[in-house]
Amino acid sequence: MLAKTDAEDVRAHNRRAVIDHLRRTPVSTRKAMSAATGLSVSAASAIATALLRAGLIVEIDDDERAARRGRPGRSLALNGSAASVAVAKIAVGELAVRVCDYRGAMLTEARRDCDLADFGQDEIVRFLAMLLGEATARLAGNTMPQNLVVAVQGKTDSHARRILWSPALKARDLDIADPLTALTKVPVGVFNDCSLMPEAFRWKPDFAHRDFATLFIGVGVGMGLRLGGTTFRGQRSSAVEFGHINHIPGGALCRCGNRGCIEAYAGDYAIWRRANGRTDEISAGRVSDADMHHLAAQARSGDPAATRAFAEAGTAIGYGLGRMFTLVDPLPVVFTGSGAHAMDLLEPVIRAGIRDSAIDGVGADIPFSLADDVDELIFGAATAKGLAACDDEFARAGNVETREAA
Repeated sequence: MLAKTDAEDVRAHNRRAVIDHLRRTPVSTRKAMSAATGLSVSAASAIATALLRAGLIVEIDDDERAARRGRPGRSLALNGSAASVAVAKIAVGELAVRVCDYRGAMLTEARRDCDLADFGQDEIVRFLAMLLGEATARLAGNTMPQNLVVAVQGKTDSHARRILWSPALKARDLDIADPLTALTKVPVGVFNDCSLMPEAFRWKPDFAHRDFATLFIGVGVGMGLRLGGTTFRGQRSSAVEFGHINHIPGGALCRCGNRGCIEAYAGDYAIWRRANGRTDEISAGRVSDADMHHLAAQARSGDPAATRAFAEAGTAIGYGLGRMFTLVDPLPVVFTGSGAHAMDLLEPVIRAGIRDSAIDGVGADIPFSLADDVDELIFGAATAKGLAACDDEFARAGNVETREAA
């Protein structure tokens, strides 16, 4: 016989499998749950009944089925009102907080455009708490979210508590999670925004059970990795600092303070300064999307300086990917950010860089795709992270039983 704790683990695993299925297939049936999860129809039905009683899922009318069989359908979906999660974004010149329901739909948001450079820990915490309060005040009952996921440009610690470094801030090693939790009474996790990006694809069928990378090209150059069904994080930090792999020792100045990083050739400020002959200049803010689109248009029209700037950016990225593919198998890459909108200029040079730097050019033909809206990608990734944490909690037998009792 299974020990009690083992049996509870199995029940939690099975509940989580059903919830995951409803994340991937927003409207389903007990029979479809059984087929997708490998559970028996009776087991899937029992779990669905428990989740219905707990208020985590709801029955919805299936008009087509009702018309066909002459009785109400019994399709199931996640209950958006079962819980909410909050996500925050800390970026150069911007702070934003969004609240989403249990299905991932946005309920409300609050944001401010401001210069964060001189903010310290207390200012960041107070500002985020203020924006969270502003957002939740618009919701019925002013209910606080189940958790808050903070996505920040820069490096974070592996425990998801601290901002170790960010291009948006002069201060370093800031404890954000604990004081923000103390102020809001909401559990908080702090993550590098680029490392978090693969979470946005967690429940998308095309990415199920696949290893892939996300690569942001904009105010910086950042990567996220999904390996073995898990979004990769380092043992001590958020890691995956792709943009700070050295491309040319002693080369161009990077925003991080080092020289020769990939970002120092492929970040938006790097492309802009190269095209405009501004050696080692780093702008205090970010280069506007309009300026980047204008530069790309100049390169497409044959302007030598703009063409050279995008070529150097693509070469740096290609060499970085080639080196990475030497360490891990080549994997598909989803590009995003203002620089990624010039993929027609970058892609041929990136692929040439991979061919030149990887063993036998392996990975030069790997699939590339584009995620147009980087803002929505970050918010979507952070929301998925928060919802996954909710799902883990609700899947535990004790939590479902408690909600049933309530």
